[in-house]
Amino acid sequence: MSSENEILQKAYDTLVAIDEDGTAEAVAEWISADLDPVTLLNKLAEAMTEVGVRFETMEYYLPQVMIAAEIMNSSSNALSEKMAASGETSATKGTVVIGTIEGDIHDLGKNIVAGMLQASGFKVVDMGRDVPVTTMVQAAKDNNADIVAGSALMSTTMPYLGDIVKLLEGMGIRENHKVMVGGAPVSQDYADSIGADAYALNSHQAVEAAKKLVSK
Repeated sequence: MSSENEILQKAYDTLVAIDEDGTAEAVAEWISADLDPVTLLNKLAEAMTEVGVRFETMEYYLPQVMIAAEIMNSSSNALSEKMAASGETSATKGTVVIGTIEGDIHDLGKNIVAGMLQASGFKVVDMGRDVPVTTMVQAAKDNNADIVAGSALMSTTMPYLGDIVKLLEGMGIRENHKVMVGGAPVSQDYADSIGADAYALNSHQAVEAAKKLVSK
């Protein structure tokens, strides 16, 4: 039987290599050994970061990134099911409506954050990509969400994140929903300027920020 570190390394290496079967085997080994799902998700998130770096340096092309994201999603789902089966998520930490804001079809980072939140005990309502502000806010209201998490990967779509805050205020429900934002062009200063409650640079920060928001 492989050690914990060996399985972690296998999961990392196979995901970076876009080896779907290899990653699935690592995840199955991890679940079979009854190890902490969040630890493996963190390692897979590191692998996705490396995939992103290889895309930026043109070592990988978009189809490879998309396949890697699908592998990541499948792995997240399997690990979340394991946690649910063991009762670890019987009481959710909170509900998060998440989506990539309208005009933006880049959802790799959003998918990673959604998977990490789900595995960490949050109920996640994933609205997908290119989601209109009105749809995001209505989903938050309909699902009684604790947090609305918006992602923008382009500076041209970033202003829509501020519109989430404005619409919540306009509907008189701002106090019911915390707003968390992230994405490549987004910064803490920008989040502060639009009145967001939290900013996350990566999936790890997003999970920690979400925990803090629901504890307030």
